[in-house]
Amino acid sequence: MALAYNFLFFCLSLVFFISHSEAKTSFKPKALVVPVTKDSSTLQYLTQIQQRTPLVPVKLTLDLGGRFLWVNCEQGFVSSSYKPARCGSAQCKIAGSESCVESCLPKGPGCNNNTCTHFPGNTVSHVSTFGELATDVVSIQSTDGSKPVQVVPVPNIIFACGATFS
Repeated sequence: MALAYNFLFFCLSLVFFISHSEAKTSFKPKALVVPVTKDSSTLQYLTQIQQRTPLVPVKLTLDLGGRFLWVNCEQGFVSSSYKPARCGSAQCKIAGSESCVESCLPKGPGCNNNTCTHFPGNTVSHVSTFGELATDVVSIQSTDGSKPVQVVPVPNIIFACGATFS
C-alpha cells in the first residue's frame, strides 16, 4: 500500500509541476510514460529520463518506498538549471527534511553549503547514502493513451543528488 501511495505521490507531483509550469506551447499531455526496470542485483527499480540543462540521459533509482528519485552526482554532474534546496526553503519543507549541511567541500552538485539533506536508502540491502536535495528540469515522454506523443519538459523536480551506494 505504501509503495502505491509513494508512486502516486510522484506521479501527482509531475502532473502538478506540468500544469503549473510556463509552457512554450499549449500542449497538455494526457499522461506521462516512464519506463521502469528492476535491477536483479540490487532489487531496485530504475528508469532513464532526460535531465539537466542541456538535457542528457540519466539513469535514476525510483525508490518505491520513499518520496524521491535520487541521482548519482559524484561523477560529471553538470547542469545550468540545478538548484540546491537551501535550508528552511519550501523544497525542504515539502521533503520533510530536518537536517542541513552548513559547510561542505568540495563544492558542487550534491555538496553545497546551507542545503537540506536526504538519505536515500536501499530498503532491500539496508545500505544508504548521503544526498543533498535539489531541483532540476526533466523531460518525460507523454502519451495520448495509445501512442507516444512528445517529450514534455517538467521544471523544478525535487530529487536527492547523492553519492553511489556503498
